[in-house]
Order: sequence, then structure tokens, then C-alpha cells
Amino acid sequence: MIIDARQIDQNANIPADVCIVGAGAAGITLALELAGTLDVVLLEGGGLQSDPLTQQLYRGVNLGLAHDPPEESRSRFLGGSTNCWGGWCHPLDELDFQERPWVPHSGWPFGKDDLEPFYRRSQAWLGLPDAPYVAEAWAEAIAARGCKLLDLDGSALANMLDQISPPVRFGAEYRSRLEAASGPRVLLYANAAEILAAPDARQVEGIAVRTLNGKAFSISAKAVVLSAGGIENPRLLLASNSVQPEGLGNGTGLVGRYFMDHPRVCSARLTLRDANKYRPLYDASLHRLHRRRSEHNIEVHLAPSPATQERLGLPNSRTYFVARNANDMSKSFFALKAIQRAIRGRRIFGYPMRRAAQDVLRQVPALVGNAWNTAETVAELTLNSLKTTSEVSLESVIEPVPNPDSRVTLSQERDALGIPIVEIDWQLTAQDRAHLAALRELMTDELVRLGVAAKVEDPPGDEDQPENIMGCWHHMGTTRMHADPAHGVVDADCRVHGISNLYVAGSSVFPTAGSDSPTITLVALAIRLAEHIEAGLRQPVTARMPTAPSPVAAHQGPI
Repeated sequence: MIIDARQIDQNANIPADVCIVGAGAAGITLALELAGTLDVVLLEGGGLQSDPLTQQLYRGVNLGLAHDPPEESRSRFLGGSTNCWGGWCHPLDELDFQERPWVPHSGWPFGKDDLEPFYRRSQAWLGLPDAPYVAEAWAEAIAARGCKLLDLDGSALANMLDQISPPVRFGAEYRSRLEAASGPRVLLYANAAEILAAPDARQVEGIAVRTLNGKAFSISAKAVVLSAGGIENPRLLLASNSVQPEGLGNGTGLVGRYFMDHPRVCSARLTLRDANKYRPLYDASLHRLHRRRSEHNIEVHLAPSPATQERLGLPNSRTYFVARNANDMSKSFFALKAIQRAIRGRRIFGYPMRRAAQDVLRQVPALVGNAWNTAETVAELTLNSLKTTSEVSLESVIEPVPNPDSRVTLSQERDALGIPIVEIDWQLTAQDRAHLAALRELMTDELVRLGVAAKVEDPPGDEDQPENIMGCWHHMGTTRMHADPAHGVVDADCRVHGISNLYVAGSSVFPTAGSDSPTITLVALAIRLAEHIEAGLRQPVTARMPTAPSPVAAHQGPI
């Protein structure tokens, strides 16, 4: 059942077994796993599609390393950030779960074996076949595509395979199940304003909800789960300070700390010896430009082997080839990229039409003034997968070292609902910068030694400079998991330490980030959490809405 929260009676109280805050991949998975056994209310701050008013509730301030503003790196409508997700899927590696002496603050409270059955179940949620993430197991499919794996026998590197989700947009894909009578009650435009704690803060009683049209009501629940992402989860905990002034779950000051994104850089330039055989597997630009729709939608990247990581003291990483085009530094290229960003921003971040139009029009002089170059650039990008491009850059995504000084805090400024906006201080460590330099050297030396590529002379590496480091919109670590409350916000069951019925789902619980897209892991954790909550609360569904709000179909647009 999908309901427009703007039509719920003022000051109403809605009882439920479980209240889930945030309808992204984790929240929707959790809600549908629990539906039919428990009475679930799922709160979504946006509607069925993006709009600028609700998107602005994500507004925040960047204090540290420059990256995309928070309101332009997450989507606030049904499906959450799966609406702007690229689809890359690879479970964390076994080593990622272990305590590694060369990675400070590393170690999960359980190993990969414990999460393996939930990884298997997550495949169906993500539209993926139940197939292994071992490149050699896909040899037949790779050969059928007319390409081949790099021969890395005896090398310090390993071939690592990703399966590519279509990608599944959870709001669109699972809307019919959410609308069904047997599904959870989904409240759209329902913004969680505060977690309602008992006087002793040992348990929570529900969620205070506000809407942009001035409504205020509450959800009473036996269990509350925050699944609103790596920025909003700590924001809500810190803002819920009526009982504990420092914020719920923040007795040791860890809520919001250890904020992580995956640093991404383009570094060395190489010329591939057999580009037409390798690029279909290893070139990330092909997957971004020409997304395949087949049963064998895979890509392969390079990573230091586990033994190499230990020997060199390196965290994990992933490295792709990215084709260099003749016009990729031209005015036309950058103008086309800006137009693409404006159109995409309108769709997934709710840019106002006026802003999107202005952004597009601003690029017209560059396109018209360089008309011939523009035509060449469009042709080059369109035909990229149909020709052999031998010159590539290495694009690397590294696992950041967990850093307690990299954090999300609350500003004195408030949003339209009266909730403090966030300040994000994304920081990298000296070890991260050393990792970037070491990885560049390792990759180029090994690929040249193996005869795969020749090095193209370019200026000395400066990829560790702040202006060259990009994020991946993977917001992690801010409610980290640890068995000891002195070192983590949640325990191994994702329950907030010291609070009996408050849980956190999503990548904010990751103690370490690995180098892979977090989606498949957070879905696996959501399935695991559903089993834990169901075991504790299992009973017949009897709760009902206290009011009869209007159907959501009559209230699709912004307020």
C-alpha cells in the first residue's frame, strides 16, 4: 500500500511492528522481506519521481575534500540512490572482512562466510544470475564476446569480475509489490524528523514525521530501522537529541565519524598491445557509454592479489582501462559532458527545469563555435565501442583507510522542516595518498612487464592532488559496526549499542569499504537483518491505519 503522507491527519499516531526510515535498496529489501509476517511502515521522504523541493532537503555543506554536493549525489524519491546507481556488483573480498595490521581500524565482527548465503539471495534482488564472481568461470561467455582475459599467472595482479545489474531501480522494479495489500505501508513525502526515545534512551518508541505541507504525525513501532544512507543515518541520530543531548547512539562520539567514499583517479597513460581483445572487458568507458542488455553483462578489472596487498601493505583497489579519445580534452567534449550532467541531474536529482535549461544553453556557444570538433567528438563517443582505441588511461578506485577525522556533523543552519543540515568533512590520510602513488607504479610496471602495454610518457604523477580526486557517491562508515561500543555505533546485528530496538541498515555500518560498489553488500546485510528482526518480533499482522488518506495517485507532483 502506497500512501501520500501529506494527507494523513495532523498529530495522528500510526502503530506498526517495524518502522523503516528510507526506501532505497536496503529499506525496500528489508520491508519486503518482512512483509506478510510483520506489520511494516516504510517512510520515504520523496515521491515516485524526483522534484526540486524534496531534493533540497538533502542540501549540505562540504568542508573537506571537494566532491559533489550531497543534494547532487543522492536521489530523494522511491528507490533512493538506486535511481542514480551504475549497476556494478561484486561482493567484498574475504580479506576485506579481516583485521589487517596494515589497515588501521580494519576488521568486521564476522567473516565473509557468514554473509555468503545472503550474498547469494541478493542476486535475485539485483536482477543478476546466481553465478560466481570468478573471471575464469565465465571463460565461455568471454570467448563468445570475442575478447580475452589478461594472462596474470605469476603476476602481482589478479583479474576481478563484476556482474552488472541492468541496473535495478528499486522504486520502479518493486513498486507493484509495495502497492499490494500484502506489502508494507509505504508513506511518501514522509520525512523522519526525530527518533522518539524512551526517557532512559535504552529503547526507542517510534519516529516523528513531518511533511513539507506542514503536517506532523508519528509512527509507534516495536523496532525502528534507519536505512536512509551514509549521510542521513548519522544526521537523524545526531538530530535526535531530546533525551541524549549528544544524539542517540553517540555516547562515545562515533556517530558521523569514519565517513568514507571511494577515491577515484585517472593516472598513467598506456598503449595496449591488443586493445580490441581487452577493451570489451576492461574498459569502463564502454560500459558507461554502451550498457549491454544481455545475460552476460560483466566487466573485469585489475587488483593487487591478496598476497600482494599484504606484502606491500596496500588496502584493496580496482583499476580499469579508460579509452583516451582524440577530443577528450576539447571544449566540445567538456560542453557535451556538462549537458549530459544537466539532463541527468534533472531526472535523478530533481533539478528545476529552469536550471537545467540554463545549464544546457550555457554550453551552446562552445558547441557552435567548435562545430567541426563537436561533430568529431559526438562521432568518437558514439562509435567508441566499434573501433580499436589503443591508448588508455588507468582509472583506479581505492579502498580508503577508515579515518575518525573524516566525518558528518550538524550545521547551525536548518532545512525547510527545521532539521539541521549536514556538514561533510571528507578527509583522506597520508596512507591513502601513498597508496595512490604505489598503485600507479605497481600497475604500470606489471602491465609493461607482462607485455600487455607500453607506457606513454606523461607528466609526473599528481593524481593524489585534491583537485584530481573524485568520489563515487558511495557514502559509508558513519555508523560503523564493531562488537565493542567503544569502537563502533552498531553491533554485529546492526543494532545500535545500548538501545534494544534501534537498528541501522545500509553502507553506513561498513567498518571498512573494500573497493567495490557497496550495493550488493548492503542488500545482503538487509536480508540478514530482516531474519534477525523477524525472529524477535514474529507475530500475525493486525495493525491498521487510523485514518483513510487519499490515494497517492492524486498527489504525484511537488507540493
